[in-house]
Amino acid sequence: MREEIGLKEHKPRELVTMWEPLARCLDSHVVDLPPQWHGNREVQGRFRAFLQAAEGSKILRTIPPLSVPRLAIEGGKSVVLIGPNGSGKCTIFDTLMDLRQAGFDGGAYGSFKGVHARESLRISRLNQEEFLEGIGESNVGDVLSFVAKHFKAGFPVDWEDADADYETNIANQDAQVRIDELIGKSSKLFEVDKFLDRKVSELSGGERTKLSLMMVLGSEPDVLLLDEPTNHLDLESIAKLAGLFETYKRIGVGIVSSSHVEWFLDMVGEGTMEILQSEEERELISSSSPHNKFVKRDQRARTMDGKIEWNQEKKLKSEGSSLFKISEHVSIPDSPLKNIIIPTMRVGDIVVFSGKNGTGKTKLMEELVNDKNRIVKKEKGVQVAYMPQFWPEDIAQGNVTDFFNWVRASINPHIEILEASIIENKFLKTVRELGLKSDVTKIMQKPLQNFSGGEQRMLWFIIASLINGTDAIILDEPTNHMDRRTAAFITEAIRSFKGAVILSTHDLRLMAALEENPGDSRIGRGITNVLFEREKDVTTLRVSDESPAAYAGAIIERARASAKRIRV
Repeated sequence: MREEIGLKEHKPRELVTMWEPLARCLDSHVVDLPPQWHGNREVQGRFRAFLQAAEGSKILRTIPPLSVPRLAIEGGKSVVLIGPNGSGKCTIFDTLMDLRQAGFDGGAYGSFKGVHARESLRISRLNQEEFLEGIGESNVGDVLSFVAKHFKAGFPVDWEDADADYETNIANQDAQVRIDELIGKSSKLFEVDKFLDRKVSELSGGERTKLSLMMVLGSEPDVLLLDEPTNHLDLESIAKLAGLFETYKRIGVGIVSSSHVEWFLDMVGEGTMEILQSEEERELISSSSPHNKFVKRDQRARTMDGKIEWNQEKKLKSEGSSLFKISEHVSIPDSPLKNIIIPTMRVGDIVVFSGKNGTGKTKLMEELVNDKNRIVKKEKGVQVAYMPQFWPEDIAQGNVTDFFNWVRASINPHIEILEASIIENKFLKTVRELGLKSDVTKIMQKPLQNFSGGEQRMLWFIIASLINGTDAIILDEPTNHMDRRTAAFITEAIRSFKGAVILSTHDLRLMAALEENPGDSRIGRGITNVLFEREKDVTTLRVSDESPAAYAGAIIERARASAKRIRV
């Protein structure tokens, strides 16, 4: 592995100091549970499971408590965990790993020996941003080499020790080979091998997710708990991950995934667990039904009350008028976008940017709203609202007031104090009407991090809708982190906007919904699909006759098939 990805040589003490944060993080996200059972032993063998709970178990760390009538994580099977934002999915993962004071109370529950050559059950969890804390200045290749070395150290092989058990040596040797092969083959599959020489701090959101996945996939797990493994990944990478699950299931690993990418859940959800929530109680229900059948037969209401109404008192630019002054050939610094031809975008259009991560979709979006460099200039009087994938760090760490003022100023910095106060009052009223928070009296002082990722993006839509005169909304992954209910609500908000919509998304349900119904003001207009295609360091743009959903579907099938071919 060292030779394969080029681990630099370091002195032993220097190596310990450099990698101590990562080693601690790996140890906290990969736990080995001894076989144990609590409660009624008559139900102990009811399921062929690694982890099991039954007969009135509860998780007490949640408010209200979360009841678990039945839970079984089986080897060789992939299930999905769904539920509203903030319902307790992370707490369930903590409970399964016996971490952070989370645990079962009452009932019957326990864990059993895993599929690998250990007497314990190894549970590995993806919590991507935590993996990368403290190693921003390290090269990706060095990180992966350390991860492989760290996990292989747990499977010592000593052929010179006469007292060493032969079978143990063979099993551990197989484990070491498997760790190297899985990290190596997965790195090539997800094209991590193309950025081994870059620092972690230089990686995009999708690249950070891929690197975090490599860390957990190489841990020799019996159970994989994947919390939002699709975050920031492009369509191809998500499909590859779904295909790679086949390799782990063949080995006998049990997999639990939580994600807001609906089509990914359909692909990997052989069984479904859902958290049902009311003000008085929560309950985890388990079903053997695949996810796609489970959600179709589920008759519970999945819509939100109310709707977002865009402030369009100021007349928009006339329908069909151009939004940007575009030169014939444009180059954008620090990107693969060199001498590109940008298609004309007009009021009333829906334009989808399609392509892999790293092709420059976000760079072009940023340039369309950049009033400083002016490589691409807006037409006179055009007002644009831009939702990025990530908020600026100071805004993300601030409160709702900071977020409100930032969104407002980024759309129209010339709003007067009185008008800003009126907009704020309307914002509070809308939040109350939509039921986002029951107590809105102090919402402006709440830390933004108190809201889930999906709730934060919904707050952006509410603020943006209240600002008068917006001709175009530019949305980078607008439904990221959103549950099914919230994403459907935001789809309606996009449809009801009468100006131009320019977006990049890996959400197939959003693509299909907008193709089926782009909104009353766009009946018969269709959707423009702009493909970003990169060859080495240069991206070209072209308008495709293929719809975004059809284009995405073809990519997904090819990528999933390629991942299924991996063998270890």
